[in-house]
Amino acid sequence: MQTQHLILVRDFCVYHHVEITFVETLAANDLIETTTIDQTLYVEPAQLTQLEKFVRLHRDLNIHPDDLDVVSDLLDRVEDLQSQLVRL
Repeated sequence: MQTQHLILVRDFCVYHHVEITFVETLAANDLIETTTIDQTLYVEPAQLTQLEKFVRLHRDLNIHPDDLDVVSDLLDRVEDLQSQLVRL
């Protein structure tokens, strides 16, 4: 598989000052998808927005990575309700 269009998780973690285990925890909780090529972890560019959102939630609100799935679900529900309200 080509790695040209993939983002190296190590580079993302260095840039955002988070541990690689943070991204691994998100992947284990099925919040993001990662790709492993030659024992190196990558993420798709499309995942970047969601991944940065989780970093902000973790850092700004001190939410543990294992609890981000609950917060993400609640935020999705709020967005759903807001769109329903606009339609009404």
